[in-house]
Amino acid sequence: MFTSHLGQVHTRSRFRLWGADLLDLGTAGLLGWGAARALDLEQSRASVLASMAALWLLVGIVGGLRGWTLGRRLFDVQLVSAQGTPPGPLRALLRAFTTLPDVFLVPLLPARPLDRLLQVHGERPAPGLGPWLRGLSWQLPWVAALAVALGFIALPTRHEAFSYLDSTLIGWKCCHGYRRHQDTWMCQRSLSRLVREAKANTPEAKPLVAQCPEVASRLAP
Repeated sequence: MFTSHLGQVHTRSRFRLWGADLLDLGTAGLLGWGAARALDLEQSRASVLASMAALWLLVGIVGGLRGWTLGRRLFDVQLVSAQGTPPGPLRALLRAFTTLPDVFLVPLLPARPLDRLLQVHGERPAPGLGPWLRGLSWQLPWVAALAVALGFIALPTRHEAFSYLDSTLIGWKCCHGYRRHQDTWMCQRSLSRLVREAKANTPEAKPLVAQCPEVASRLAP
């Protein structure tokens, strides 16, 4: 009877939990990538991967406090222990390391073996749109963090802006006020980035300002 019950709780919502885990992995990946670009670490692939991994661990630990993450709220499935309580940060941290292999095993096996080893499973709460929306509102900070991360992903980093203005013909024309190029998104964002770096007294910015009249005019008193 115990084995049968264990099999039921681990199979009942496994595909919902699988979808939630995939979404959370994507969320952590975007947050980590955005953080790496915000810190100008995008040149090092190891740094980007380390940032993604750190954000994945953070998502897992925070999700272990109450059993919810952004992905689990959207898929309406809570991660709980065998006692029906949230797994806690330690077990959630361990699960962060087992989720990747389990994600690949879910379509092949009737239950998640590593989740069973950790004695956690997905459980759907009481149905209803109201509770789901209220629960989703607690995940809005993650949505805001995603929006910020996407902004950093879209904007040129310091290295990208400097390389564009210093090493490309289009960047040179951008610096010298060629209207055809000056109105482009990359030109305007790169000029703004160089202005900010110059005001912050970044050493690499000083020689570039000297050869970029557009930036020099913006910095003029």
